[in-house]
Formats: sequence, structure tokens, C-alpha cells
Amino acid sequence: MNLIAHSRGVWIAAATAVACSLVMTVPATAQEKSKTNLKVAVFSHIGEVQTISGMMKAAVEDAKARGWTVETFDGRGDMVAVNNQVNSFISRGFDALINVASPNDQMTGVINKAKKAGIPFVSCFSGMAPNITVDIGDNNVVDGAIAAAELVGRIDGQGTVVKMNWNVLPALQERDRGFHAVVAGYPNIKLKELEVKVPGEVEDAYAKTTNLLQADTNHEIKAVWAGSDNFGTAIARAVQKAKRDDIFVVGMDGDPVALDMIRQHTPLTLSVGYDVPGMGHAAVQAVADAVDGKPFVARQMYKKPCLFTVDTVPPEGKSADYKTCGLFSADLK
Repeated sequence: MNLIAHSRGVWIAAATAVACSLVMTVPATAQEKSKTNLKVAVFSHIGEVQTISGMMKAAVEDAKARGWTVETFDGRGDMVAVNNQVNSFISRGFDALINVASPNDQMTGVINKAKKAGIPFVSCFSGMAPNITVDIGDNNVVDGAIAAAELVGRIDGQGTVVKMNWNVLPALQERDRGFHAVVAGYPNIKLKELEVKVPGEVEDAYAKTTNLLQADTNHEIKAVWAGSDNFGTAIARAVQKAKRDDIFVVGMDGDPVALDMIRQHTPLTLSVGYDVPGMGHAAVQAVADAVDGKPFVARQMYKKPCLFTVDTVPPEGKSADYKTCGLFSADLK
């Protein structure tokens, strides 16, 4: 019996040693993968835009702080270049892809390729598309509607309104739908719709606004709705240059230039802004969750926006508190 007991003890000790050695030599489990040195790509088709570059910068800093290796790419308006570069990222075995504001509906091939390779494809402000991991933004339809409703309320629901947008980016398409949902209820609004050209949207918006105002000899135009502050600020400058104090501009994004113009009481009256760095951080967290095998409740996630006017814009040099700032004019202090 003692021999049997001794043999059994030796066998258990050996098995325990083997098990321990296996634990030490197996690769990190799915739950631990986000804590390893992941190789992540952060890219956009138009990284020069302030809000887009801000999201990319926040994502890169967050990813590097986690010990990940990061590469970035800016397509400078060329979606073919973006798709080619993402193909390269996939072929080189990157662990995750973060798309900042490149239209997902123009990236179907690489999205499907990433899905097949098991590489998470996380995006910000890029729109819903099959096989993405998740898209993060704010609810752009709501943003467009809020900006439009604030505009309509300031002109008593009547008069000529200019809508200027770039209906290629999914986020701006959604804002456009919000605008039209509001304006459809006001038959006394006469609408002029213009599309800006991208790249060169700032110069194009300025030129288009200047031409509109020169033709508006009877001062019929009362307000301009801009789909993005990126060119909304140029529209406001053109209005200011023309000395049309009877026209105001509303925009969306809450970028630093727009907030400065609101502080300075320019024709840019308000902006529906969102937490730019927060979007970048949320994208990186989504990558971490994806590689760790955590499920997503939905493939589109929204963060809270805020309404900035001359009364609510944060002081120069200070950031807005998106957890406490207001979104509706009646709630603003």
C-alpha cells in the first residue's frame, strides 16, 4: 500500500509540474490579448480636418499608452489610397484597424477581408456597414435636427435658408436627414441647397457663400446651416466679410476654430459639438474589448453631444465638460 501511495504521489507531482509548464508556455488567452503589444493602424481619408486629426491623435496616444505599436495613414482625400493602405495593413498582420471618418460604404472589400482574417475593424463617424466591429460617433441625425430646429426658431419658421453640406461622408448624410426632417414642417422656408467640394472645402464654401451673398441684393437670406464646422467657419467669414449682420450661421462639430468664432460674436451663432478626444479613446477601448472577445450590444454606439452658444461656450483654453453640458436651448444656463 505504501508503494502504491508513493507511486500515486510521484504521478500527481509530475502531472502538476507538466500543467504548470503548459500554463507558462501557452500564448495569452483572448481575455488577456489587449494587454499584449498589439499592432494597430489608425487611418483616415482626410486627416487634415481638425476634428478628425483630434480623434486620430487621441486614439494614437491612448493606444501607445497601452503599450501597443501604432501606425497612421492619411489618404488626403484619396479613398483608393486608403483602401490600398488598409489592404497592406491586413497583409502585414495588424491586430486591429481604426478608421476615422472614412466612408465605410466605400471600404466594403477591405472590411470583408479584415473580417475573414479575424481583425477587428473599428470606426468613428464612418457609418454602419456589414462586417465592421463597431462604429462610434454621436447621433448625427439628431445633431442635424437640433441645429436646424435652433435655426428655425430664430427666424420664426420663415424666410430663405441656405443649406451647405458634403453628402459623401455618412455622418454628414445623417445630419442632412436631420435637417430635412425639421425643415419639412415649415412651408414658409425657402431652401437653397449647395454641395461643397472636398478636398478644398474651406475655399469652396467661402467662394460659394460670397457668390450667394453678391446675388442676394434684396437681403432675402436669413441663415445658413452648415453640415460641418470645418467649412461652416469659412461660411461665417464670408458673411462677415460681406458685412451681412442680418445673417447667422449654425454648424456642427464644436471644433476649436468654431468655438473661438462663437466667443468673438461672429455670424457663427452656435455649434452642436461632440467630445473629439473621447471618440478616439472610445475607439481604442472598442479594439481592446474586441480582441478580448467581449460582445457589443450594437454595431453603432453614440456619445453625447452639446450645444455651444455665446452663453455656453467654454472659456478660451478650457475644454467642455461633455458629461454636464446642455444639449437643448431651454436647459442652457
